[in-house]
Amino acid sequence: MIKKCQRCKVPLEGFLYKLIAKNIFGVRPSEKEPGLCNKCEDKKQNA
Repeated sequence: MIKKCQRCKVPLEGFLYKLIAKNIFGVRPSEKEPGLCNKCEDKKQNA
């Protein structure tokens, strides 16, 4: 099973992560909140 962000469901590992999410959109796993991507972590802190 591929690890995905709990909020937006973007893949955080595997082929689609490496090809699209990481390189094009700059998405990576959150360092502070396990299970979230860095984009959702930023939204949570600003809300």
